[in-house]
Amino acid sequence: MNPINIITRIRESDPYIEMIYLYGGCYKFHEILKGIFLEAEPYINEEKNHVVTKIDGNYYDITGHVKGEYQPLTSERDIRLCESWSFSKDYFLTKECTYCEEPFLISVELQERECYSGENQNI
Repeated sequence: MNPINIITRIRESDPYIEMIYLYGGCYKFHEILKGIFLEAEPYINEEKNHVVTKIDGNYYDITGHVKGEYQPLTSERDIRLCESWSFSKDYFLTKECTYCEEPFLISVELQERECYSGENQNI
């Protein structure tokens, strides 16, 4: 199995996927790849704010094959840090109202939102 083919299929499954797995979900993306590629290992960048997955000597994240300086993610403290990251805790998604084109926030708990024009929007 080729990691790039799997990553491309996941990334192209929704327009928001790349953003989610780059901004808070990179460790969770590693866990997905680890479920498919048992030899996958987590690596972290020097700033300790992004996790990539090493498979067969190459580094990957949701964008595909990546280059850079990474260290093995082995310390329990760093693993707990990465496990705490979440796109939904730190970021939000917006969508435009189909009636007035005003942006509104999307919450996964909500099924509809009211935009500034007073119209209800199904999400």
